[in-house]
Amino acid sequence: MPVTVHRVVVRGHFADLTPEQRDALLAEADEHGFNTIAYTEWGTFIYEPNLVAFNFRYEIRTDSDADTGSADAEGDAPGPGDIGLARATASLAEWGIGHKHLKVSATDMSEVWSG
Repeated sequence: MPVTVHRVVVRGHFADLTPEQRDALLAEADEHGFNTIAYTEWGTFIYEPNLVAFNFRYEIRTDSDADTGSADAEGDAPGPGDIGLARATASLAEWGIGHKHLKVSATDMSEVWSG
């Protein structure tokens, strides 16, 4: 089974942050800046100290024989974008961070490397 590597970025905006959440995010801002960009299985959470926007970066590996890009109405396996979005949404919910305007992009790295 060939494995396909996808780089998935989930972008969004913070929403309705409490003063405590803002303080906590600002206290860790250096650890989540653009100098820490990496694509990882569990995701890298990146944001600027202005606390407007954020992104998660994931490396999602899938069986390329079964990969269709996204789940379809027949219930096929979710695609890399769906997986990244689910992971980002779960992390934000776990941390209690409000968000809006989530957008996902996924790049099949085999297409980049072969071209």
